[in-house]
Amino acid sequence: MADLASTARLTVCLSLAVLVAASPASAAPPTATSPAPGTHLGVDLATFLTRHRTRLMKADADGDGRISQAEWSAWWAAHPGKGPSDPERRFRRIDANGDGALTVEEIDAVFAKRFARLDVDRDGRVTRAERPCRVE
Repeated sequence: MADLASTARLTVCLSLAVLVAASPASAAPPTATSPAPGTHLGVDLATFLTRHRTRLMKADADGDGRISQAEWSAWWAAHPGKGPSDPERRFRRIDANGDGALTVEEIDAVFAKRFARLDVDRDGRVTRAERPCRVE
C-alpha cells in the first residue's frame, strides 16, 4: 500500500511539473525587467548623455562650464589615442553656434543625436548589440 501511495504522489508531482512547464507563462519571452541570461539591458538616454558629458567636461581646465578651443586641444594632446582621430574637426561639429566654446547643451545635443542613431530598435535603450564598436 505504501508503494502505491508513493507511486501516486510521484505521478501527480510529475504531471504538475509537466503542466507548469507547458503553461503560456513559462513560454513568454523575457521582459525588459527580466532579461535572458547573458543579455545586457543597455543604457537609457539620460545615462548615455551623463557619461559622455562627464567625460568631455574633464577638458574644462578653468572650471567655467565651457570648453574653449585651447582647453579642448590641450586635453586631447595630453590623451593621444583616447579620442577622436581629428579633435579639431570634432570640436567644430560640437560647437553648434560657432562661438569657439563647447557648452553642456551643445555636448548633450550631439550625443542625443548619436543615441537616436544607435537605438536601432527605438526602445529607448542602446544595447551592446546596437553599438558595433562594443560588440563582444
